[in-house]
Amino acid sequence: MHFGEGIIEIKPETIEKKEKINLLQPYKEEELFFVENYGNLIIEARKKINLSRKEFAKKIKEKESVIKRIENEEMVPDDDLAEKIERFLEIKLRKAYEEKPIEKKSKKMELTVGDVVEIK
Repeated sequence: MHFGEGIIEIKPETIEKKEKINLLQPYKEEELFFVENYGNLIIEARKKINLSRKEFAKKIKEKESVIKRIENEEMVPDDDLAEKIERFLEIKLRKAYEEKPIEKKSKKMELTVGDVVEIK
């Protein structure tokens, strides 16, 4: 483009509406925790498909010592490794916390003589 030539009109791109985020409400990420006896679950699932610990470790590209420590529950796997184990063995090692409402006591709180009297 040379000096004095026409100006090209640039049209603004359409802006997609994005989901609004409410900053006043805390972001809730689903928290997962390991089920009881996760080590035994891994051992049983591994034996079910006739794999030794060494073969299993090789298939998921992890060290055998890491798998041994996880199976003995001496070590808790990180999220990536837990997901890899769950996917390969088709089991669930983690589950989400369940929020339960607190039950309110139906009995009204009443003062007793002991609550009011001060003993000297």
